[in-house]
Amino acid sequence: MIEAKPSQVLAVALTAVAIPALAARAAGGESPDPSPRLAALIPLATPFAAAGVAVAAITSWWLALLLSAPAVTLLAWQLPPARRPHGAAARPGQPPDAGPGVLSLRVLTLNVLRGRADPASVVREIERHQVDVLVVQELTPDMVERLADAGVDTALPFRHLNPGPLSNGTGLWARWPLTPLPPVPGMVSAAPRARIEPVDGWPVTLTGVHPRPPMRHRSLRWRRELAAIRSALVATDGQQVVAGDFNATRDHRPFRDLLDAGFLDCADAARQRPWPGFTWPAGARIPPVLRLDHVLVSRDGATVSAARTIQVPGTDHRGVLAVIELAPTGRVSSRSDLVGHS
Repeated sequence: MIEAKPSQVLAVALTAVAIPALAARAAGGESPDPSPRLAALIPLATPFAAAGVAVAAITSWWLALLLSAPAVTLLAWQLPPARRPHGAAARPGQPPDAGPGVLSLRVLTLNVLRGRADPASVVREIERHQVDVLVVQELTPDMVERLADAGVDTALPFRHLNPGPLSNGTGLWARWPLTPLPPVPGMVSAAPRARIEPVDGWPVTLTGVHPRPPMRHRSLRWRRELAAIRSALVATDGQQVVAGDFNATRDHRPFRDLLDAGFLDCADAARQRPWPGFTWPAGARIPPVLRLDHVLVSRDGATVSAARTIQVPGTDHRGVLAVIELAPTGRVSSRSDLVGHS
């Protein structure tokens, strides 16, 4: 009988910690509970599996080879998608040189933790990064007033808001007039939609979302709400930007289905991006370990120059800033009427 060495036992134990998350992700990270929560833990499971291989390699090459299969699988799932070759990236703090025929949008999404985020800091970030569109989740009526007092309506004079109690409110602010559209149906938290037209004859549809988290037996509701978002976006013509706290990551199949419907996650697609760009938790003693907050843009005609996270005091999420360049698709106009925003 072969006696296992302590290092081999430790290596197997480290890998075993990662297996539930790996299995949940391989199954799609869908309901029933706790599969969505386990799949979300893939970023934490990956170091455990890698550590298992490293420990096994000290005394047993065959065990290291065996344990490398789950470790390599987990690592492959976490690698950033390849960047598309393009010109030089714009810095997030500076307006990009969009050039003729290209519309530049600077979009910031932020979960304000039931209205507890510091409104003055929110407005400072808007001004610092010259934000064009702001999408706020967990927007309370009191937070609307506090943001107004801090000057948000001066920086972004147009708004389409649906504030609510606790975590149910969502709001859109923009540099241009907003034409309200029917919200995404079937959502617990508000999911307002509106159309902006930064250039005459060039509409862009905005959507703010905040699906329920897949916790406490809400995983079925979470899956249905992500499906409802996907259906609403697929049924909408033209270029779109959808942003918010999705309570989902790339390790969840419902979120990947949303991307497969024709959307780019700006944190994945940006030419300039800090990786992995985790957004939750923020302001806690532990660093962020999940990317739950996203800015998505319809794939056709879109290039993402830059994406980064934004820290705002008083909230448990980091915001996401994306610099998006849109080229016309299926639109007949003279080249001279297309201008980049600056």
